[in-house]
Amino acid sequence: MSSTSTPAIPSILLATDLSARCDRALDRAVQLAGQQGARLVVLHVQEPSALAQLTIPSWRRVNANHQEIATRRLRKDLAGAKIDLEVVVKAGKAVESIIETAQSHGCGLIVTGIARDETLGRLILGTTVEKLVRTATIPVLVVRNKPHGAYRNALLATDFSDGSRHALSAARPWLPGVDITLFHAFNAPASSTGETHAQQVEGFRKAAQEQARAFVASLSGTEAGNKVEVEYGQPETLLSARAFDDDDTELVIAGTHGLTGILRTSIGSVADSLLESLPCDVLVVRQPATAA
Repeated sequence: MSSTSTPAIPSILLATDLSARCDRALDRAVQLAGQQGARLVVLHVQEPSALAQLTIPSWRRVNANHQEIATRRLRKDLAGAKIDLEVVVKAGKAVESIIETAQSHGCGLIVTGIARDETLGRLILGTTVEKLVRTATIPVLVVRNKPHGAYRNALLATDFSDGSRHALSAARPWLPGVDITLFHAFNAPASSTGETHAQQVEGFRKAAQEQARAFVASLSGTEAGNKVEVEYGQPETLLSARAFDDDDTELVIAGTHGLTGILRTSIGSVADSLLESLPCDVLVVRQPATAA
């Protein structure tokens, strides 16, 4: 008799610099691990650079006792978490260490704290997060807000490309039961046919709505059944306004490759724009090179 084994649930990697701004990311990582029944790998990387030595408190600087102190601190912070977890403390370059640890521990999601801070600490974690979303091949969740239970809803910034499809597919396993709204913003260039601006906008709106219907019709399984919103304007501006005005906007999902608007091929501009301006959490999904 042949038997089949159930695929292992990917682990979750929490990358933390042990500062207070990563506490919310820790809480969200614990919540997701508990919800998914996944192992949580908590990673702290000792930055050996001279810059890191100048911009972090003395107790967190690289020295013989750093690993022991950091491990003890993390285990204390996680003492009440009823999940399977592992604490990893290593020295090296942050982004390389994060990606290497995610790969070696079979992680399917990286969770980290906010990319921007007004303190000198942003020179370390901010740069790390910006580089991480450019290079990580698995989704990266950047946590800004304190979690109050599981995510209930999310917006997927979409241009109806394969990149959008991949972002939705990659995000869905981590968001069971979450209402994901497909959000598309369009622009209307100046008309050369004598149409008024209002007529031009309406024409582009109808075209975008037709694209949306075709895209939704092509989805299947857990990707299907999503609501769609089509709005006129700059996508960064519209998403930021939506997140500020609507307290229920908890998460924005963005692919790193696309045809227009917010899903530009330049991940640097996407990361800088979304991670800096949005007041909610952001899940960045990098499109595989084979599909780019």
